[in-house]
Amino acid sequence: MTSRDHFLSRIRTSLKSANLPSSQFDLPRRELSHLSTDSAALAESFTRELTALACEVYQPQNDEEAIEIVLKIINDSNAYDVLTWDESELPLRGLLDALTRVGIKRSNINLSNEVTKRKTQTLELDAPLVGITGAFAGLADTGSLTLLSAPTRSRAASLTPLTHIALLRINNLYPDMASFLTAHPDITQDSSNLIFITGPSRTADIEFTLVRGVHGPKFVHVVLLK
Repeated sequence: MTSRDHFLSRIRTSLKSANLPSSQFDLPRRELSHLSTDSAALAESFTRELTALACEVYQPQNDEEAIEIVLKIINDSNAYDVLTWDESELPLRGLLDALTRVGIKRSNINLSNEVTKRKTQTLELDAPLVGITGAFAGLADTGSLTLLSAPTRSRAASLTPLTHIALLRINNLYPDMASFLTAHPDITQDSSNLIFITGPSRTADIEFTLVRGVHGPKFVHVVLLK
């Protein structure tokens, strides 16, 4: 009996009892992260991984410099309106006032549960070129951002615009996902949606032609705040 015949025989036998054959191979042991928990070391690793993912990372010296960086990104994106989280959810005070001062329109759309209205609102989300959000955490080993949705933290702000600006306090960096989940064991109960964002949206067709920005932002900027 060939290996193929043996494999198919195992499947036929198992299907009679509705149990799939178990794997004959053990998964390799997962190596735990050896990253330091020092903020500077975490920021260095986080920045390195994000840069490799074609993201832009900024480490301003203070909040005033951070606001100037955000305004420049918006200006370089030729955007005149932005989609943002509620001001209380952004870790950068004074940003929304700065947007108003330079004439940038701010939208904070909370999608309706009513189908017709929700569809209309969704179509309107194509307009903003830039979305601004906070971030609950960052994973230093992969450059991933962790976002939790809420009525005042719309998922649309990080998913629909061409450019996503994420504001993250450096003390919310974790070495890896394991350490993050250990620190927040009940995190999935705190929101209707927990998402990990690792770089710009990427997709490839059957010919393996990589395209960015099809199912999400094409450009991701992360501002690390002290």
